[in-house]
Amino acid sequence: MIKRYVLPVLLLVMAICLPGAVAQEPENTAPAMMDGTMSTHFQHAQKASRESAVKIEGLQGGHGSGTYVELAGHYLVITAKHVVDRSEIYYVRTSREKVVGQVVWMSADKDMAVLKIPKLMSRRAVSLSGSRNLGVGDDILYTGYPASYELLTARGIVSGHSRDGSTLLQGFVWFGYSGSGAFDDSGKLRGIVYGIGVEGYRGMPQFLETLVYVHEITKSEIAQIKKALLGIPVP
Repeated sequence: MIKRYVLPVLLLVMAICLPGAVAQEPENTAPAMMDGTMSTHFQHAQKASRESAVKIEGLQGGHGSGTYVELAGHYLVITAKHVVDRSEIYYVRTSREKVVGQVVWMSADKDMAVLKIPKLMSRRAVSLSGSRNLGVGDDILYTGYPASYELLTARGIVSGHSRDGSTLLQGFVWFGYSGSGAFDDSGKLRGIVYGIGVEGYRGMPQFLETLVYVHEITKSEIAQIKKALLGIPVP
């Protein structure tokens, strides 16, 4: 008999593993894939996804992914909240540079957060404009840093929505992908990858790496981020 694990268990798994032991890169190990952001052969959505993807590293180890954005003249990284919930300060890096980021906003009800960073020279910032509901069948691209791999781009298809409002993709996700930006075919940032499906079989949890959980970015959340940047308390 298959038993379904509820969402809080899914978030706990992701929170423990990212950042955490599973997500940490082995020390003194070369990346399994080189950074290929400069290729001219990518389509628009692929370029937007890859040229804005960054890696977020904890000061004590562990990592996740994020997307480099510009909002109201500020340079930011939007990511999953559980990637940056252990400290206020994190490293944000690409294959060419490494900067310090400070957490400036966390969503109260979604697995989503924002860090403020200096302007990056090796990445191109995308804009935050808010997402209207993704529909079943929509194509989504996301680029991240799963496990020890550098800058892997995956494609998913919206297959439905969970009871809590999360968008569910059929694609691929693994530890380290959390925080990746979800882009539509026009190259617009629509949401944040934050979780992996988990089911139970005979009392044992089973990861469903083809079931990807995404939180869409709304205009209300963008307004909250702007307030946080201005030092205005966000309820």
